[in-house]
Amino acid sequence: MPFHGTCLCGGITFRVDQEPVVISCFHCSNCKQYTGTVFTTNVVFPAESVTVTKGQDLTSSYQDAAQDSGNALKRIFCSRCGSPLYNQGGDFGRTLAVFYSALTDFGTGEDKKPQVEFYTKDRTPWVHPIEGAEQARTKPGRADDKQV
Repeated sequence: MPFHGTCLCGGITFRVDQEPVVISCFHCSNCKQYTGTVFTTNVVFPAESVTVTKGQDLTSSYQDAAQDSGNALKRIFCSRCGSPLYNQGGDFGRTLAVFYSALTDFGTGEDKKPQVEFYTKDRTPWVHPIEGAEQARTKPGRADDKQV
């Protein structure tokens, strides 16, 4: 710590000055549509722990209220290359989620693998559960969440 990140074109750089709360994967339809992938991997930090160090003028955002959880997210991305960087407003404002691969020096060791997978009910059939990770059908605390 601190951790550093960048967008694809390098126009935006940022720093994270807190330790992660959790590393997670989301299989929800909304996250998959936003990233164009079959799941997202996020490093979750306390709110307000990201500082843009270069390219503030290139940051764009999208207020995404279409969350199954009812938790609107402000999605921050690069206006030049389109790279998603992080989401603000997680856990109703208590956390923010940095996209795993936007971090340049976070590492990829066994201690950096996701500890929980959310919305496994929407998991793409050929994607297998991460060994040892908690498997949550939706988001823990929701009435329809059942561990799988």
